[in-house]
Parts: sequence; structure tokens; C-alpha cells
Amino acid sequence: MDGKDDGFEKGVKRLHKIVSLLEEGDLPLEKGLALFSEGAALAKSCRERLETAKVRITLAGADGPAPFPAGPQGDGAEDDGETAP
Repeated sequence: MDGKDDGFEKGVKRLHKIVSLLEEGDLPLEKGLALFSEGAALAKSCRERLETAKVRITLAGADGPAPFPAGPQGDGAEDDGETAP
């Protein structure tokens, strides 16, 4: 697992911990507000990472990366670097 994935997993774990602490309800108001703010920021960060992953999966498709047209006009012709007259 790379650092980004590890960060996501840690963020989710921390978010669960924050939710548990807030649900207990025996925190001072200032501590509860601080945890709420931290949780909101974590939720946003995790949501953004999930959206990025969703886009990457969509672009990759079920059968791997979508093929790009080889020719300059997308006709499937090989692009040999030469321009047509």
C-alpha cells in the first residue's frame, strides 16, 4: 500500500473514532466543536480521494484503459510522424 492509500485508510479510521467520541456526548463544548471541525475536514478529504479513484476507474474501464485512436483523425491509421499532403 502506498502513502496515499495509507493516508486514506488512516483518515477513515480517525473519522470513525471522531464519530464515536461525538456520539458518546460527554465532551466539553470546545472539544466537541474541534472534533467536529476535524471530522468535517477529514470527510471532505476522503470524499475527494474517492471521487478521484472513481474517475480513474471510469477512465480505465472494465477491460483496462480505453484505446485512443492511433491516427491523427482517429481513423485507426498508424501515426508515423509524417504529415499527409
